[in-house]
Amino acid sequence: MSNRLASYLKASEGDLPTMPVVASQVIQAVDHPDSSIDDIRKLIERDAAIAARILKISNSALYGFPSEIQSLSHAISLLGTMTVRNLVLAASMKETYKRFGLLEKLLWQHSSLSGPVASMLARYGSIGVDPDVAFTAGLMHHIGKTALANSHHDEYERVMATVYNESRSFTEVENEVFGFNHAELGAAVVQQWGLPDSLVLTIQHHHSPEVLTQLDDHVARLCALTTVTSMCLSKLGVGRSRPIDDLDLSAMPAWAFLDLTADDVEPILTKCAERIKESQALLG
Repeated sequence: MSNRLASYLKASEGDLPTMPVVASQVIQAVDHPDSSIDDIRKLIERDAAIAARILKISNSALYGFPSEIQSLSHAISLLGTMTVRNLVLAASMKETYKRFGLLEKLLWQHSSLSGPVASMLARYGSIGVDPDVAFTAGLMHHIGKTALANSHHDEYERVMATVYNESRSFTEVENEVFGFNHAELGAAVVQQWGLPDSLVLTIQHHHSPEVLTQLDDHVARLCALTTVTSMCLSKLGVGRSRPIDDLDLSAMPAWAFLDLTADDVEPILTKCAERIKESQALLG
């Protein structure tokens, strides 16, 4: 950890995103072998908005169950506890923003849709990543941007403007302005939340393709998938002012690391666009 990042973490402690309470409790319950569906239901019901969102998603075309789901218990039993865990996390993550202007709306759009897109791509071809883990990584990979938007809102607006106007990378501009980038900060945040090391490493290195061969294979594939997901969304203009039409996905090291070729670009972008359309109204 750099001295600049360590200083920031100490000075900005009150501005760092905290894990939403209901999400934290549901994660702990799902990870506990003795927890029942009823235990998880009771936790979710503490937040009426999240409970309503889970039922709405359960009854959407995203899952396509043949009959209406009217209770949380039924939703949990049909979707499975890991899927419900991820949906609760996604539904509650807006709470990590201190304000919700245009900057935050763009960040949220990209992060909230990265979860379901990553989960879908985890099943594509021979990528071979756990879809539930991929969902969490996609949802969380830009939590460092949320932290910077909370603590240095005006400066981060200028960072975004520089990135878009000068076609530079976020990490390059962040390093110039802050002395560290959102990937390093995001890893520190989720580490404080007690999330698994595989997720910490994925967030830390999703802009560092040179380290993929140095990571354990399952972490490296998760990291590469998170990068590919983020770049697919950026190419489609999700969370940006406009699409990046000239972004060559097949030239990315993460693309090749997952054994993808140029022939996979169009099928993957089509699947991403379909998943985005299914998910955006539900997660917005």
